[in-house]
Amino acid sequence: MRAGRTLLLAVDGLDGQDAAPLREAARVPATAGGLTVRPGGPSEPAPALASVLTGTTVARTHVASEMPFLPGAPGAVSAWYASALTAPTLLDAAEGEGAVTAALQWPATAGAGVSLCLPLVEDVRHYRNRWEMAESTSSPRMVAEHLAPRREAGVQLSQVPPDALVAEIAAEVLTRCPVGLAAVRLTGLARARREDGVGSPAVRRALADLLDAVSQIAAAFGAGPADRTVLVPGRPLVPTVLLVHPNTALAARGLIRTDGPRLASFRALVWPDGPRGALHVRREEGEAVRRLALDVLGELAEHHHLTLREVDDGVGATGQTDVIAVLEGAPGTVVGLSPTNRPLVDGDDPYYAGPRAVTDPSAVSTALLAGPGLPTSPVEGSWADLGATLAAALDLPLPAATGRALRSPAPA
Repeated sequence: MRAGRTLLLAVDGLDGQDAAPLREAARVPATAGGLTVRPGGPSEPAPALASVLTGTTVARTHVASEMPFLPGAPGAVSAWYASALTAPTLLDAAEGEGAVTAALQWPATAGAGVSLCLPLVEDVRHYRNRWEMAESTSSPRMVAEHLAPRREAGVQLSQVPPDALVAEIAAEVLTRCPVGLAAVRLTGLARARREDGVGSPAVRRALADLLDAVSQIAAAFGAGPADRTVLVPGRPLVPTVLLVHPNTALAARGLIRTDGPRLASFRALVWPDGPRGALHVRREEGEAVRRLALDVLGELAEHHHLTLREVDDGVGATGQTDVIAVLEGAPGTVVGLSPTNRPLVDGDDPYYAGPRAVTDPSAVSTALLAGPGLPTSPVEGSWADLGATLAAALDLPLPAATGRALRSPAPA
């Protein structure tokens, strides 16, 4: 691993107007290069950030959606753990080289061999309270040095915004020990935009809080000439114009069984992932059920300007289900899970209770890169390319990487 420290800072929910103040808060120099990620590939943060850490596609990471689909509990909210990843990460490689690593609120890091890990998973089915959830999923060193003192001081995690806790602990980590590679994610701005709308007062407050958090982290990092800073914004969010519940149509044809409003069991089901949804069919089901599910969703798509795309790559499949199609809408479409709500709800419906904003899969996203070995002029690539570029700059092995290590074009 090459000399110098690296800060990988991901911020969910940015739009173009946020770029300049964020760059200033992160202390990214004007000489930084930009890696533009074009439309295509994952649009939600978790699969995109898993691709960055592994340098490969969602087909190879196994993290194919924002939340994992659990066929045994299809209505449950869970989180990605490191055990789900099927490709080694930059953090694994850095640890293998003897570096101290840190991962804070980064997806699919719970249970990883990271020196200082604070995943902040939301998996309330398995833990009695937030302290148990935080301590059980964080690394022993993180618990001993940063969580235990807060618990002893009477801090209530339910009363502390996640980003505020992440920024505070990240600042402690970066000032107390020589961290070779730190991956930090901030989610509050995206949460505000989804819950309250793109231009709401809550979003303005969340943006101010975000800039404070980023400034706190950047000041603690104190990048020098040998260090690297990589700022990774997710896809921007747009106002919701349509909420689609394809599982209502599947339930009407007997492919899903409900218990009141709850999902009880299924033969075919659409697992939502922001602006799209994956059609899962149980492995034991024959061609008749698969064809029926496709016909039902095809009819829904035909009448409501949606796209149903049949797939055979298996991305998102589980041990019990196959993924045979993906349902997608125009920007501003949200796919929901409910099998009992109205199939289609306009975003301006007075009874609408879904997210007010959703990621735009047609938008570009530009990561900023500063430091030795990183591009100094604009380049284009994928999330996996960004991971491969980081691996090359740090001289770290990523054996499962399929991305290209990008470099600045040679001068003409």
